[in-house]
Amino acid sequence: MLYNHKIENCFSAAIGESGLEKSAFDPLLAQASAIASDLKSELAAGGLAPLALALSDPDANTDANTDDDLAEMEDVAEHLRENFDRLVVLGTGGSSLGGQALTTLVDGEWYRTPDGLTLDYMDNLDGYSFNRLLTQSNRGRTAFLVVSKSGSTVETLTQFLTALQAVRETMGEKNLQYHFILITEPGDNPLRRIAAQFNIRVLDHPVDVGGRFSVLSLVGLIPAMAAGQDASLVRKGAARVLEETLGRPATAAPVIGAAIAVGLSRHNNISTSVMMPYGNQLKSFAAWYCQLWAESLGKNGQGTTPVQANGPVDQHSQLQLFLDGPADKMFTLIGMNTTGSGPKVTPELATLAGFDFLGGKAMGDVSGALYQATGETLARNGRPIRLIEVETLNEETIGALFMHFMLETHIAARLLGVNAVDQPAVEEGKILARQLLQD
Repeated sequence: MLYNHKIENCFSAAIGESGLEKSAFDPLLAQASAIASDLKSELAAGGLAPLALALSDPDANTDANTDDDLAEMEDVAEHLRENFDRLVVLGTGGSSLGGQALTTLVDGEWYRTPDGLTLDYMDNLDGYSFNRLLTQSNRGRTAFLVVSKSGSTVETLTQFLTALQAVRETMGEKNLQYHFILITEPGDNPLRRIAAQFNIRVLDHPVDVGGRFSVLSLVGLIPAMAAGQDASLVRKGAARVLEETLGRPATAAPVIGAAIAVGLSRHNNISTSVMMPYGNQLKSFAAWYCQLWAESLGKNGQGTTPVQANGPVDQHSQLQLFLDGPADKMFTLIGMNTTGSGPKVTPELATLAGFDFLGGKAMGDVSGALYQATGETLARNGRPIRLIEVETLNEETIGALFMHFMLETHIAARLLGVNAVDQPAVEEGKILARQLLQD
C-alpha cells in the first residue's frame, strides 16, 4: 500500500464515548463494502468515468485502455515549457484545485518548476490581483490555459475575455492562437465560439467527468506535466488504490473511511471534517478535498462540513478550538516521513537560545514531532482522529490519495443516499448573478 490508514483513534475503545462504537461501525462497513462491489460492476459496464481514468495506466493490472491521451497532454505541456516563462491557469473550483494540488509537489506553494516556468492559478475572480498579473507579466512570454467544462462559467469567461483583450493589444490578434489553450466540453458554448473566431486551440473536456472529479484528466494533468510531473505515475498510484478497493472492499481504506465518516456523523453528532496535512506540499490537496467533500455530500440536509487546516502553522490558530471547542469534529491528519529533511539547527545556536534539544535537528524532525504530538493530543482529548501516512510524497502517492478520497466520497454519498456528482443548490445563485449583471 502506498499509504498507511491508521483509524484506531476513531473508535470508543480508544478515545471513549466520543468515538464510534464497533456495533455501529460494522453494519456500515458491510453496506460500504456492498457499495464498493456495485462500483466495480458499474466500472466494468463503462460507468464512473472519473475513476476509470486511472485504469488508462498501461502498467495497471487491468484490461484497461491505453494512455494515448497522455501523449497529447505531454505535447501540450512541452510546448508550454519550451515557449513560455509563465503559464496562467484560468478556472475555478474543480477546474483549478486538482492542478494546484499536483503542482505544489514541485515547489511547495510557489509553483516554480525546475525548468523555470512559473504557474499562476487565478482561481478567484478579483480585479486587483488580475490587473496586477496583466500589468506585471511579459505578455509575449505568457500563456493562458483556460478551463471551463460548460464553457460558460461567468468568472472564467470574465477573466478570459479580459486577458484576451490585453494580449491582443500587445501581441496583435493574429498571435492570440499562440498564447491561449482552452479546455471545454464538445458542442456549442461561449468558449468554443471565441476559439473559432480567433483560431485558438481547444481540447475536449470529458463530458462524463465533473470538475471536482477531473484531477486525473487533462484538467489536472496538463498543468502538472507543464510543471514537470509524471502523469502516468499519478494514474498508476490511483489505479493501485482503485484495484485494491474493488478487489478487497471490506479491508480497503476508502471503504473503511467512508463507514467511519458516516458513522460518526450519524451516531456521534460529528458535523465537521477537518483535513490537516503537515507541510506546504499538501496544502492545496486539502483545498481540493474540501470542495470534493462539500459539493458531493452537502445535499438534502446531509453531509459534514469540511474544514482546511495546515500543520504545523494552524496549531497556533485553530488547535485551541479543535481541543477545547465543540466536540463535533472528525480529524484527518496527513503526514509524511520528514526525518532529516530541511536545514538543521546548529547546536551552538540552539544552546544560546536555551533550546538545547533543537541542536542538530532538521526542520523536518521538528515538524514530524509536532505532527505526532498533535495527533496524540487530539486522541487524548477524545477527538476522533485518523492518520494517513506516506513514506515518500511523489506523483504515485498523491495519485493514491486522490483516488482514496474520490472513492471515500462516492461511497459516503451512497451511504447517505445522495448523488455525489451533481450540485443543484448552487444553480440558483448563478442565475441570479446573471440577472443582476443584465439589469
